[in-house]
Amino acid sequence: MREPRPADSAEASLLGATPLPRPRPSAPALFVDLAWASERVARVRARLQKKRFLVDALAKVPDDEIAAAVGWLVEEPLCGPLGVGPAQLWALSQAQTRAPDEATVTLREVEATLAEAKSAPREVLLARVSALFAKLTRPERALFTGALTGSLRQGSLGGVMLLALVELSGLDEEAVRRTVMVTGSIPRAADALLGRGGTDAPPSALELFRPLAPMLASAAASLEDAFATAGQDAGPRLLEWKVDGLRAQIHKKGERVAVFSRQGNDITAGCAPAMAALAAMDVGSAVVDGEVVLVGPGGVARPFQDTFSAVASKGAPREGDQLRVYLFDCINCEGRDLLDEPLSVRRDALQAFAPELLRMPSLLATTLDEAREFQRAALAAGHEGVMVKDAASHYRFGARGRAWQKVKEFTTVELVVLAAEWGSGRRTGYLSNLHLGARRDDGTFCMVGKTFKGLTDELLRWQTERLQALATDTERHVVHVRPELVVEVRFNDVQRSRRYAGGVALRFARVVRYREDKSAAETDTLASLVARVPEAAASWAGSSPAKPSRSKKSDQQLSLFGEILVQERRRMRNA
Repeated sequence: MREPRPADSAEASLLGATPLPRPRPSAPALFVDLAWASERVARVRARLQKKRFLVDALAKVPDDEIAAAVGWLVEEPLCGPLGVGPAQLWALSQAQTRAPDEATVTLREVEATLAEAKSAPREVLLARVSALFAKLTRPERALFTGALTGSLRQGSLGGVMLLALVELSGLDEEAVRRTVMVTGSIPRAADALLGRGGTDAPPSALELFRPLAPMLASAAASLEDAFATAGQDAGPRLLEWKVDGLRAQIHKKGERVAVFSRQGNDITAGCAPAMAALAAMDVGSAVVDGEVVLVGPGGVARPFQDTFSAVASKGAPREGDQLRVYLFDCINCEGRDLLDEPLSVRRDALQAFAPELLRMPSLLATTLDEAREFQRAALAAGHEGVMVKDAASHYRFGARGRAWQKVKEFTTVELVVLAAEWGSGRRTGYLSNLHLGARRDDGTFCMVGKTFKGLTDELLRWQTERLQALATDTERHVVHVRPELVVEVRFNDVQRSRRYAGGVALRFARVVRYREDKSAAETDTLASLVARVPEAAASWAGSSPAKPSRSKKSDQQLSLFGEILVQERRRMRNA
Protein backbone atom coordinates (compact mmCIF):
# COMPACT_ATOMS: atom_id res chain seq x y z
CA MET A 1 0.00 0.00 0.00
CA ARG A 2 1.40 3.36 -0.97
CA GLU A 3 1.64 5.90 1.82
CA PRO A 4 -0.41 9.08 1.42
CA ARG A 5 1.49 12.14 0.25
CA PRO A 6 2.04 14.84 2.88
CA ALA A 7 -0.45 17.68 2.70
CA ASP A 8 0.85 20.92 1.25
CA SER A 9 1.36 23.87 3.59
CA ALA A 10 -1.95 25.52 2.67
CA GLU A 11 -3.89 22.37 3.46
CA ALA A 12 -1.96 21.72 6.67
CA SER A 13 -2.61 25.26 7.79
CA LEU A 14 -6.30 24.97 7.03
CA LEU A 15 -6.76 21.68 8.81
CA GLY A 16 -4.31 22.27 11.61
CA ALA A 17 -2.51 18.97 11.12
CA THR A 18 -0.58 16.92 8.59
CA PRO A 19 -2.28 13.63 7.63
CA LEU A 20 -0.83 10.55 9.22
CA PRO A 21 0.41 7.63 7.11
CA ARG A 22 -2.32 5.14 6.31
CA PRO A 23 -2.07 2.12 8.63
CA ARG A 24 -2.64 -1.46 7.54
CA PRO A 25 -5.85 -2.47 9.35
CA SER A 26 -6.86 -6.11 9.36
CA ALA A 27 -10.09 -5.99 11.38
CA PRO A 28 -13.27 -5.72 9.28
CA ALA A 29 -14.50 -2.16 8.83
CA LEU A 30 -17.61 -1.07 10.72
CA PHE A 31 -20.42 0.28 8.57
CA VAL A 32 -20.96 3.06 11.12
CA ASP A 33 -17.49 4.49 10.42
CA LEU A 34 -18.55 5.12 6.82
CA ALA A 35 -21.85 6.58 8.00
CA TRP A 36 -20.13 9.06 10.30
CA ALA A 37 -17.69 9.99 7.54
CA SER A 38 -20.62 10.69 5.21
CA GLU A 39 -22.27 12.92 7.82
CA ARG A 40 -19.04 14.85 8.42
CA VAL A 41 -18.54 15.38 4.69
CA ALA A 42 -22.09 16.71 4.42
CA ARG A 43 -21.59 19.22 7.25
CA VAL A 44 -18.64 21.10 5.74
CA ARG A 45 -18.30 23.11 2.55
CA ALA A 46 -14.53 23.23 1.93
CA ARG A 47 -13.32 20.51 -0.45
CA LEU A 48 -10.08 20.08 1.53
CA GLN A 49 -12.05 19.36 4.69
CA LYS A 50 -14.31 16.93 2.87
CA LYS A 51 -11.26 15.18 1.44
CA ARG A 52 -9.67 14.93 4.89
CA PHE A 53 -12.72 13.17 6.34
CA LEU A 54 -12.72 10.68 3.44
CA VAL A 55 -9.00 9.98 3.78
CA ASP A 56 -9.33 9.42 7.52
CA ALA A 57 -12.29 7.07 7.05
CA LEU A 58 -10.64 5.00 4.32
CA ALA A 59 -7.49 4.68 6.42
CA LYS A 60 -9.52 2.39 8.72
CA VAL A 61 -10.65 0.09 5.92
CA PRO A 62 -8.80 -3.16 5.05
CA ASP A 63 -7.42 -3.39 1.53
CA ASP A 64 -9.93 -6.01 0.41
CA GLU A 65 -12.88 -3.77 1.46
CA ILE A 66 -11.71 -0.53 -0.13
CA ALA A 67 -13.90 -0.84 -3.23
CA ALA A 68 -17.01 -1.52 -1.14
CA ALA A 69 -16.30 1.38 1.22
CA VAL A 70 -15.74 3.83 -1.62
CA GLY A 71 -18.89 2.57 -3.34
CA TRP A 72 -21.10 3.50 -0.39
CA LEU A 73 -19.50 6.93 -0.03
CA VAL A 74 -20.01 7.87 -3.71
CA GLU A 75 -23.52 6.39 -4.10
CA GLU A 76 -22.25 3.42 -6.11
CA PRO A 77 -22.74 0.36 -3.86
CA LEU A 78 -21.19 -2.74 -5.38
CA CYS A 79 -24.54 -4.54 -5.19
CA GLY A 80 -25.89 -2.22 -7.91
CA PRO A 81 -29.62 -1.46 -8.18
CA LEU A 82 -31.63 -3.61 -5.77
CA GLY A 83 -35.11 -2.66 -6.90
CA VAL A 84 -35.86 -1.26 -3.43
CA GLY A 85 -36.96 2.36 -3.78
CA PRO A 86 -37.23 5.33 -1.40
CA ALA A 87 -40.83 4.58 -0.44
CA GLN A 88 -40.01 1.00 0.55
CA LEU A 89 -36.95 2.08 2.53
CA TRP A 90 -39.02 4.74 4.29
CA ALA A 91 -41.65 2.10 5.09
CA LEU A 92 -38.90 -0.06 6.57
CA SER A 93 -37.73 2.76 8.81
CA GLN A 94 -41.31 3.36 9.97
CA ALA A 95 -42.03 -0.32 10.56
CA GLN A 96 -38.85 -0.97 12.52
CA THR A 97 -38.52 -0.34 16.20
CA ARG A 98 -36.21 2.43 17.39
CA ALA A 99 -32.78 2.21 15.79
CA PRO A 100 -30.24 0.48 18.05
CA ASP A 101 -27.79 2.70 19.92
CA GLU A 102 -24.78 0.42 19.49
CA ALA A 103 -23.24 -0.15 16.06
CA THR A 104 -22.38 -3.80 15.45
CA VAL A 105 -22.77 -4.28 11.69
CA THR A 106 -19.62 -4.62 9.62
CA LEU A 107 -19.22 -3.48 6.03
CA ARG A 108 -18.53 -7.10 5.12
CA GLU A 109 -21.90 -8.16 6.57
CA VAL A 110 -23.73 -5.47 4.60
CA GLU A 111 -22.05 -6.53 1.35
CA ALA A 112 -22.67 -10.25 1.90
CA THR A 113 -26.33 -9.72 2.80
CA LEU A 114 -27.08 -7.56 -0.23
CA ALA A 115 -25.17 -9.82 -2.61
CA GLU A 116 -27.25 -12.81 -1.50
CA ALA A 117 -30.50 -10.85 -1.40
CA LYS A 118 -30.10 -9.50 -4.94
CA SER A 119 -30.27 -12.95 -6.50
CA ALA A 120 -33.21 -14.07 -4.34
CA PRO A 121 -36.95 -13.77 -5.14
CA ARG A 122 -38.39 -10.35 -4.35
CA GLU A 123 -40.14 -11.46 -1.16
CA VAL A 124 -36.87 -12.90 0.16
CA LEU A 125 -34.93 -9.81 -0.94
CA LEU A 126 -37.24 -7.51 1.00
CA ALA A 127 -37.12 -9.77 4.07
CA ARG A 128 -33.31 -9.81 4.10
CA VAL A 129 -33.03 -6.07 3.54
CA SER A 130 -35.55 -5.52 6.34
CA ALA A 131 -33.60 -7.75 8.72
CA LEU A 132 -30.38 -5.91 7.93
CA PHE A 133 -32.06 -2.52 8.26
CA ALA A 134 -33.28 -3.43 11.75
CA LYS A 135 -29.65 -3.81 12.91
CA LEU A 136 -28.52 -0.41 11.64
CA THR A 137 -28.12 2.67 13.83
CA ARG A 138 -29.59 6.03 12.83
CA PRO A 139 -26.50 7.29 10.93
CA GLU A 140 -26.08 3.88 9.27
CA ARG A 141 -29.69 3.95 8.07
CA ALA A 142 -29.13 7.40 6.58
CA LEU A 143 -26.09 6.18 4.59
CA PHE A 144 -27.81 2.94 3.59
CA THR A 145 -30.93 4.70 2.29
CA GLY A 146 -29.10 7.65 0.75
CA ALA A 147 -26.56 5.58 -1.18
CA LEU A 148 -29.14 3.12 -2.50
CA THR A 149 -31.45 5.90 -3.70
CA GLY A 150 -28.81 8.41 -4.84
CA SER A 151 -29.80 11.01 -2.26
CA LEU A 152 -26.84 11.41 0.11
CA ARG A 153 -26.55 15.13 -0.68
CA GLN A 154 -23.03 15.44 0.69
CA GLY A 155 -22.27 18.46 -1.44
CA SER A 156 -19.81 16.42 -3.51
CA LEU A 157 -19.23 12.78 -4.35
CA GLY A 158 -16.84 11.50 -7.00
CA GLY A 159 -14.85 14.72 -7.37
CA VAL A 160 -13.71 14.85 -3.75
CA MET A 161 -13.26 11.08 -3.55
CA LEU A 162 -10.90 11.32 -6.51
CA LEU A 163 -8.77 13.80 -4.54
CA ALA A 164 -8.80 11.43 -1.57
CA LEU A 165 -7.55 8.60 -3.80
CA VAL A 166 -4.78 10.87 -5.06
CA GLU A 167 -3.54 11.35 -1.50
CA LEU A 168 -3.96 7.73 -0.47
CA SER A 169 -2.27 6.31 -3.55
CA GLY A 170 0.59 8.78 -3.76
CA LEU A 171 -0.02 9.21 -7.50
CA ASP A 172 -0.71 12.44 -9.33
CA GLU A 173 -4.27 13.45 -10.15
CA GLU A 174 -3.97 12.71 -13.87
CA ALA A 175 -2.89 9.11 -13.17
CA VAL A 176 -5.82 8.59 -10.79
CA ARG A 177 -8.29 10.08 -13.29
CA ARG A 178 -6.91 7.77 -15.95
CA THR A 179 -7.38 4.77 -13.65
CA VAL A 180 -10.98 5.76 -12.94
CA MET A 181 -11.64 6.12 -16.66
CA VAL A 182 -10.20 2.80 -17.81
CA THR A 183 -11.65 0.79 -14.91
CA GLY A 184 -15.06 2.38 -15.45
CA SER A 185 -15.88 3.50 -11.90
CA ILE A 186 -14.40 5.09 -8.81
CA PRO A 187 -14.91 1.96 -6.62
CA ARG A 188 -13.08 -0.23 -9.17
CA ALA A 189 -10.34 2.38 -9.46
CA ALA A 190 -9.98 2.43 -5.67
CA ASP A 191 -9.53 -1.33 -5.72
CA ALA A 192 -6.89 -1.08 -8.45
CA LEU A 193 -5.04 1.72 -6.67
CA LEU A 194 -5.29 0.55 -3.05
CA GLY A 195 -6.92 -2.85 -2.83
CA ARG A 196 -3.99 -4.85 -4.18
CA GLY A 197 -1.48 -3.40 -1.78
CA GLY A 198 -0.29 -0.83 -4.27
CA THR A 199 2.43 -3.11 -5.63
CA ASP A 200 1.12 -3.23 -9.20
CA ALA A 201 1.11 -0.25 -11.50
CA PRO A 202 -2.48 0.98 -11.92
CA PRO A 203 -4.09 0.20 -15.28
CA SER A 204 -3.80 2.97 -17.85
CA ALA A 205 -5.04 1.28 -21.03
CA LEU A 206 -8.61 0.32 -21.80
CA GLU A 207 -9.66 -3.30 -22.03
CA LEU A 208 -12.18 -4.54 -24.56
CA PHE A 209 -15.58 -5.39 -23.08
CA ARG A 210 -14.76 -3.59 -19.83
CA PRO A 211 -16.69 -0.28 -20.01
CA LEU A 212 -14.86 3.00 -19.53
CA ALA A 213 -16.11 5.92 -17.48
CA PRO A 214 -17.38 8.30 -20.19
CA MET A 215 -16.27 11.83 -20.95
CA LEU A 216 -18.96 14.34 -19.97
CA ALA A 217 -19.99 17.80 -21.12
CA SER A 218 -20.68 21.02 -19.26
CA ALA A 219 -23.73 23.17 -19.95
CA ALA A 220 -23.49 26.45 -21.85
CA ALA A 221 -26.27 29.02 -21.66
CA SER A 222 -26.14 29.72 -25.39
CA LEU A 223 -24.25 28.98 -28.56
CA GLU A 224 -22.57 32.37 -28.25
CA ASP A 225 -21.37 31.53 -24.73
CA ALA A 226 -20.02 28.16 -25.87
CA PHE A 227 -17.98 29.83 -28.60
CA ALA A 228 -16.79 32.62 -26.30
CA THR A 229 -15.65 30.14 -23.64
CA ALA A 230 -13.40 28.41 -26.15
CA GLY A 231 -11.54 31.68 -26.73
CA GLN A 232 -10.81 33.74 -29.80
CA ASP A 233 -7.75 31.69 -30.76
CA ALA A 234 -9.55 28.35 -30.68
CA GLY A 235 -9.74 26.44 -33.94
CA PRO A 236 -12.91 25.18 -35.62
CA ARG A 237 -15.59 23.79 -33.31
CA LEU A 238 -17.17 20.44 -33.96
CA LEU A 239 -20.95 20.68 -33.62
CA GLU A 240 -23.20 17.65 -33.21
CA TRP A 241 -26.87 17.08 -32.59
CA LYS A 242 -27.72 16.91 -28.88
CA VAL A 243 -29.91 13.81 -28.88
CA ASP A 244 -31.99 12.91 -25.81
CA GLY A 245 -31.19 9.21 -25.78
CA LEU A 246 -29.29 6.65 -23.74
CA ARG A 247 -25.52 7.16 -23.68
CA ALA A 248 -24.02 3.99 -25.12
CA GLN A 249 -20.49 2.63 -25.34
CA ILE A 250 -20.11 -0.10 -27.94
CA HIS A 251 -17.29 -2.66 -27.78
CA LYS A 252 -16.68 -4.81 -30.86
CA LYS A 253 -14.25 -7.61 -31.62
CA GLY A 254 -14.96 -9.73 -34.66
CA GLU A 255 -18.60 -10.73 -34.54
CA ARG A 256 -18.92 -10.09 -30.82
CA VAL A 257 -20.58 -6.78 -29.93
CA ALA A 258 -21.54 -5.49 -26.47
CA VAL A 259 -23.31 -2.27 -25.52
CA PHE A 260 -22.84 -0.60 -22.13
CA SER A 261 -24.78 2.25 -20.52
CA ARG A 262 -23.24 5.38 -19.04
CA GLN A 263 -23.21 3.63 -15.64
CA GLY A 264 -21.35 0.64 -17.11
CA ASN A 265 -24.36 -1.72 -17.19
CA ASP A 266 -24.60 -4.20 -20.04
CA ILE A 267 -27.63 -3.22 -22.14
CA THR A 268 -26.79 -5.38 -25.16
CA ALA A 269 -30.00 -7.41 -24.95
CA GLY A 270 -32.12 -4.27 -24.94
CA CYS A 271 -30.37 -2.98 -28.06
CA ALA A 272 -30.99 -6.17 -30.07
CA PRO A 273 -32.76 -4.37 -32.97
CA ALA A 274 -29.61 -2.32 -33.63
CA MET A 275 -27.02 -5.07 -33.18
CA ALA A 276 -26.88 -6.23 -36.81
CA ALA A 277 -25.87 -2.78 -38.03
CA LEU A 278 -23.18 -2.50 -35.33
CA ALA A 279 -21.80 -5.96 -36.05
CA ALA A 280 -21.56 -5.10 -39.76
CA MET A 281 -19.15 -2.19 -39.19
CA ASP A 282 -15.98 -2.73 -41.22
CA VAL A 283 -13.53 -2.96 -38.33
CA GLY A 284 -11.94 -5.90 -36.52
CA SER A 285 -12.05 -4.36 -33.05
CA ALA A 286 -13.17 -0.98 -31.74
CA VAL A 287 -14.64 0.92 -28.82
CA VAL A 288 -17.03 3.68 -29.88
CA ASP A 289 -19.17 6.21 -28.05
CA GLY A 290 -22.73 7.10 -28.99
CA GLU A 291 -26.41 7.42 -28.16
CA VAL A 292 -29.22 4.89 -28.46
CA VAL A 293 -32.47 6.57 -29.48
CA LEU A 294 -35.98 5.34 -30.21
CA VAL A 295 -37.35 7.11 -33.28
CA GLY A 296 -40.84 7.13 -34.70
CA PRO A 297 -42.12 7.51 -38.26
CA GLY A 298 -40.07 10.03 -40.21
CA GLY A 299 -37.10 9.59 -37.89
CA VAL A 300 -38.47 11.88 -35.16
CA ALA A 301 -36.91 11.01 -31.80
CA ARG A 302 -39.27 9.69 -29.14
CA PRO A 303 -39.02 11.12 -25.59
CA PHE A 304 -36.22 9.79 -23.41
CA GLN A 305 -38.67 7.73 -21.35
CA ASP A 306 -39.72 5.79 -24.44
CA THR A 307 -36.11 4.99 -25.33
CA PHE A 308 -35.38 3.90 -21.77
CA SER A 309 -38.49 1.75 -21.67
CA ALA A 310 -37.72 0.14 -25.03
CA VAL A 311 -34.18 -0.79 -23.96
CA ALA A 312 -35.18 -1.89 -20.45
CA SER A 313 -38.03 -4.10 -21.69
CA LYS A 314 -35.72 -5.88 -24.19
CA GLY A 315 -38.69 -6.25 -26.50
CA ALA A 316 -39.26 -5.29 -30.12
CA PRO A 317 -40.32 -1.63 -30.63
CA ARG A 318 -43.96 -1.11 -31.50
CA GLU A 319 -44.90 -0.82 -35.14
CA GLY A 320 -43.51 2.32 -36.78
CA ASP A 321 -40.75 2.79 -34.19
CA GLN A 322 -37.09 1.97 -34.65
CA LEU A 323 -34.15 1.77 -32.24
CA ARG A 324 -31.27 3.74 -33.73
CA VAL A 325 -27.66 4.23 -32.71
CA TYR A 326 -25.83 7.53 -33.33
CA LEU A 327 -22.04 7.18 -32.97
CA PHE A 328 -19.91 10.25 -32.30
CA ASP A 329 -16.48 9.14 -31.03
CA CYS A 330 -13.94 6.33 -31.40
CA ILE A 331 -11.67 5.67 -28.43
CA ASN A 332 -10.01 2.46 -29.60
CA CYS A 333 -9.50 1.13 -33.12
CA GLU A 334 -7.89 -2.17 -34.10
CA GLY A 335 -6.25 -2.51 -30.67
CA ARG A 336 -4.86 1.05 -30.59
CA ASP A 337 -6.02 3.36 -27.81
CA LEU A 338 -7.04 6.79 -29.08
CA LEU A 339 -7.72 8.37 -25.67
CA ASP A 340 -4.76 10.72 -26.03
CA GLU A 341 -5.44 11.60 -29.65
CA PRO A 342 -7.32 14.81 -30.52
CA LEU A 343 -11.03 14.52 -31.26
CA SER A 344 -10.39 15.27 -34.93
CA VAL A 345 -8.25 12.11 -35.21
CA ARG A 346 -10.79 10.02 -33.33
CA ARG A 347 -13.57 11.26 -35.62
CA ASP A 348 -11.52 10.36 -38.70
CA ALA A 349 -11.06 6.85 -37.30
CA LEU A 350 -14.82 6.53 -36.74
CA GLN A 351 -15.64 7.77 -40.21
CA ALA A 352 -13.33 5.17 -41.74
CA PHE A 353 -15.49 2.21 -40.66
CA ALA A 354 -18.90 3.50 -39.46
CA PRO A 355 -21.42 4.16 -42.25
CA GLU A 356 -23.08 7.57 -42.37
CA LEU A 357 -26.40 6.14 -41.17
CA LEU A 358 -24.74 5.23 -37.86
CA ARG A 359 -22.85 8.50 -37.33
CA MET A 360 -24.16 11.48 -35.41
CA PRO A 361 -24.86 14.40 -37.77
CA SER A 362 -22.08 16.95 -37.29
CA LEU A 363 -20.44 20.06 -38.68
CA LEU A 364 -16.95 21.49 -38.34
CA ALA A 365 -17.94 25.14 -37.89
CA THR A 366 -15.50 27.98 -38.40
CA THR A 367 -18.02 30.79 -37.79
CA LEU A 368 -20.85 31.44 -35.37
CA ASP A 369 -23.28 31.89 -38.27
CA GLU A 370 -22.53 28.35 -39.47
CA ALA A 371 -23.10 27.07 -35.95
CA ARG A 372 -26.43 28.90 -35.64
CA GLU A 373 -27.68 27.37 -38.88
CA PHE A 374 -26.70 23.89 -37.69
CA GLN A 375 -28.43 24.52 -34.37
CA ARG A 376 -31.64 25.56 -36.13
CA ALA A 377 -31.57 22.36 -38.17
CA ALA A 378 -31.07 20.23 -35.04
CA LEU A 379 -34.01 21.87 -33.28
CA ALA A 380 -36.18 21.57 -36.39
CA ALA A 381 -35.43 17.83 -36.41
CA GLY A 382 -36.90 17.63 -32.89
CA HIS A 383 -33.69 17.33 -30.88
CA GLU A 384 -32.64 19.05 -27.64
CA GLY A 385 -29.96 21.29 -29.12
CA VAL A 386 -26.32 20.87 -30.07
CA MET A 387 -22.98 19.80 -28.65
CA VAL A 388 -20.02 22.14 -29.15
CA LYS A 389 -16.66 20.35 -28.95
CA ASP A 390 -13.03 21.35 -29.13
CA ALA A 391 -11.65 19.41 -32.11
CA ALA A 392 -8.24 19.25 -30.39
CA SER A 393 -9.56 17.82 -27.09
CA HIS A 394 -8.47 14.46 -25.69
CA TYR A 395 -10.89 11.92 -24.20
CA ARG A 396 -10.90 12.45 -20.45
CA PHE A 397 -13.01 11.33 -17.50
CA GLY A 398 -13.70 13.74 -14.67
CA ALA A 399 -15.30 17.06 -13.95
CA ARG A 400 -17.42 18.47 -16.76
CA GLY A 401 -14.95 20.69 -18.57
CA ARG A 402 -15.19 23.17 -21.42
CA ALA A 403 -13.81 20.82 -24.07
CA TRP A 404 -17.34 19.51 -24.59
CA GLN A 405 -20.30 21.82 -24.04
CA LYS A 406 -24.02 21.21 -24.52
CA VAL A 407 -26.37 23.95 -25.62
CA LYS A 408 -30.01 23.05 -25.04
CA GLU A 409 -33.26 24.90 -25.42
CA PHE A 410 -34.76 25.91 -22.08
CA THR A 411 -38.15 27.34 -21.22
CA THR A 412 -39.39 29.11 -18.09
CA VAL A 413 -42.76 28.83 -16.37
CA GLU A 414 -44.23 30.44 -13.28
CA LEU A 415 -45.46 28.02 -10.64
CA VAL A 416 -46.39 28.11 -6.96
CA VAL A 417 -44.51 26.54 -4.07
CA LEU A 418 -46.64 23.86 -2.43
CA ALA A 419 -44.08 22.61 0.10
CA ALA A 420 -40.36 22.46 0.83
CA GLU A 421 -38.03 19.91 2.39
CA TRP A 422 -35.47 20.64 5.08
CA GLY A 423 -32.01 20.45 3.55
CA SER A 424 -28.94 18.47 4.52
CA GLY A 425 -25.21 19.06 4.34
CA ARG A 426 -24.44 22.74 3.84
CA ARG A 427 -28.20 23.34 3.56
CA THR A 428 -28.96 21.94 6.99
CA GLY A 429 -31.34 24.32 8.74
CA TYR A 430 -32.75 25.69 5.50
CA LEU A 431 -35.88 24.80 3.55
CA SER A 432 -34.35 23.67 0.29
CA ASN A 433 -36.05 21.20 -2.06
CA LEU A 434 -39.16 22.92 -3.44
CA HIS A 435 -42.40 21.15 -4.39
CA LEU A 436 -43.68 22.93 -7.50
CA GLY A 437 -47.37 23.27 -8.35
CA ALA A 438 -49.22 24.14 -11.57
CA ARG A 439 -52.72 25.61 -11.61
CA ARG A 440 -55.69 23.46 -12.57
CA ASP A 441 -58.72 24.92 -14.35
CA ASP A 442 -60.68 24.90 -11.08
CA GLY A 443 -58.05 27.06 -9.34
CA THR A 444 -56.49 24.26 -7.28
CA PHE A 445 -52.86 23.24 -7.74
CA CYS A 446 -51.18 20.03 -8.86
CA MET A 447 -47.58 19.09 -8.12
CA VAL A 448 -45.39 18.82 -11.23
CA GLY A 449 -41.91 18.36 -9.82
CA LYS A 450 -39.25 19.28 -7.30
CA THR A 451 -36.03 21.27 -7.45
CA PHE A 452 -33.29 22.63 -5.22
CA LYS A 453 -31.18 23.86 -8.15
CA GLY A 454 -30.35 27.52 -8.67
CA LEU A 455 -30.66 28.49 -5.01
CA THR A 456 -27.93 30.79 -3.71
CA ASP A 457 -27.16 31.03 0.01
CA GLU A 458 -28.97 34.34 0.15
CA LEU A 459 -32.03 32.91 -1.58
CA LEU A 460 -32.01 29.89 0.75
CA ARG A 461 -32.12 32.15 3.79
CA TRP A 462 -34.87 34.29 2.31
CA GLN A 463 -37.09 31.42 1.18
CA THR A 464 -36.73 29.59 4.49
CA GLU A 465 -38.06 32.59 6.38
CA ARG A 466 -40.74 33.30 3.78
CA LEU A 467 -41.99 29.71 3.55
CA GLN A 468 -42.12 29.26 7.32
CA ALA A 469 -44.46 32.25 7.43
CA LEU A 470 -46.72 30.42 4.95
CA ALA A 471 -46.50 27.01 6.66
CA THR A 472 -49.72 25.07 7.23
CA ASP A 473 -48.48 21.61 8.21
CA THR A 474 -45.33 19.58 8.73
CA GLU A 475 -44.99 15.97 7.67
CA ARG A 476 -41.66 14.38 8.59
CA HIS A 477 -39.04 16.54 6.80
CA VAL A 478 -41.59 18.29 4.55
CA VAL A 479 -43.15 21.66 5.38
CA HIS A 480 -46.44 22.28 3.52
CA VAL A 481 -47.29 25.90 2.76
CA ARG A 482 -50.17 27.98 1.47
CA PRO A 483 -49.96 28.09 -2.35
CA GLU A 484 -49.17 31.78 -2.58
CA LEU A 485 -45.48 32.19 -3.35
CA VAL A 486 -44.80 32.32 -7.10
CA VAL A 487 -41.47 31.10 -8.46
CA GLU A 488 -40.11 31.28 -11.99
CA VAL A 489 -38.56 27.97 -12.99
CA ARG A 490 -36.41 27.11 -15.98
CA PHE A 491 -36.73 23.59 -17.37
CA ASN A 492 -35.62 21.53 -20.34
CA ASP A 493 -38.85 19.77 -21.27
CA VAL A 494 -41.98 18.11 -19.89
CA GLN A 495 -42.31 14.37 -19.56
CA ARG A 496 -45.21 12.20 -18.56
CA SER A 497 -45.08 10.85 -15.02
CA ARG A 498 -47.06 8.50 -12.82
CA ARG A 499 -45.53 10.10 -9.74
CA TYR A 500 -47.64 13.24 -9.89
CA ALA A 501 -51.42 13.54 -10.10
CA GLY A 502 -51.36 15.63 -13.28
CA GLY A 503 -49.47 12.94 -15.16
CA VAL A 504 -46.53 15.21 -16.07
CA ALA A 505 -43.23 16.34 -14.56
CA LEU A 506 -40.63 18.96 -15.42
CA ARG A 507 -37.17 17.77 -16.46
CA PHE A 508 -34.07 19.58 -15.18
CA ALA A 509 -36.06 22.20 -13.27
CA ARG A 510 -34.04 25.12 -11.86
CA VAL A 511 -35.10 28.22 -9.92
CA VAL A 512 -34.61 31.47 -11.83
CA ARG A 513 -36.20 33.93 -9.39
CA TYR A 514 -39.21 34.53 -7.16
CA ARG A 515 -42.06 36.64 -8.52
CA GLU A 516 -43.64 38.37 -5.56
CA ASP A 517 -45.16 40.78 -8.04
CA LYS A 518 -47.48 38.02 -9.26
CA SER A 519 -50.35 36.19 -7.61
CA ALA A 520 -50.94 32.44 -7.66
CA ALA A 521 -53.89 33.02 -10.01
CA GLU A 522 -51.45 34.29 -12.66
CA THR A 523 -49.26 31.18 -12.74
CA ASP A 524 -49.01 28.70 -15.61
CA THR A 525 -51.68 26.04 -15.91
CA LEU A 526 -51.37 22.29 -15.77
CA ALA A 527 -53.00 22.14 -19.21
CA SER A 528 -50.25 24.34 -20.67
CA LEU A 529 -47.59 21.99 -19.34
CA VAL A 530 -49.40 18.92 -20.66
CA ALA A 531 -49.51 20.62 -24.07
CA ARG A 532 -45.69 20.78 -24.00
CA VAL A 533 -45.36 16.99 -23.90
CA PRO A 534 -43.70 16.10 -27.23
CA GLU A 535 -46.10 15.19 -30.03
CA ALA A 536 -44.24 11.90 -30.30
CA ALA A 537 -45.70 10.96 -26.90
CA ALA A 538 -49.28 12.03 -27.64
CA SER A 539 -50.42 8.55 -28.63
CA TRP A 540 -49.31 7.26 -25.23
CA ALA A 541 -52.37 8.86 -23.60
CA GLY A 542 -54.65 6.65 -25.63
CA SER A 543 -52.64 3.44 -25.40
CA SER A 544 -51.54 1.08 -22.69
CA PRO A 545 -48.45 2.19 -20.77
CA ALA A 546 -45.32 0.07 -20.95
CA LYS A 547 -46.06 -1.30 -17.49
CA PRO A 548 -49.47 -1.95 -15.98
CA SER A 549 -50.75 0.60 -13.49
CA ARG A 550 -49.91 -0.38 -9.95
CA SER A 551 -52.92 1.19 -8.28
CA LYS A 552 -56.20 3.01 -8.78
CA LYS A 553 -54.30 6.22 -8.09
CA SER A 554 -52.00 5.51 -11.03
CA ASP A 555 -54.99 4.81 -13.27
CA GLN A 556 -56.57 8.10 -12.21
CA GLN A 557 -53.35 9.96 -12.98
CA LEU A 558 -53.06 8.45 -16.45
CA SER A 559 -56.72 9.14 -17.13
CA LEU A 560 -56.34 12.77 -16.06
CA PHE A 561 -53.26 13.14 -18.23
CA GLY A 562 -55.06 11.73 -21.26
CA GLU A 563 -58.13 13.91 -20.74
CA ILE A 564 -56.08 17.11 -20.40
CA LEU A 565 -53.89 16.20 -23.35
CA VAL A 566 -56.83 15.58 -25.66
CA GLN A 567 -58.60 18.78 -24.57
CA GLU A 568 -55.50 20.92 -24.96
CA ARG A 569 -54.61 19.49 -28.39
CA ARG A 570 -58.17 20.20 -29.54
CA ARG A 571 -58.00 23.76 -28.19
CA MET A 572 -54.67 24.40 -29.95
CA ARG A 573 -56.02 23.11 -33.28
CA ASN A 574 -59.03 25.41 -33.03
CA ALA A 575 -57.00 28.44 -32.00
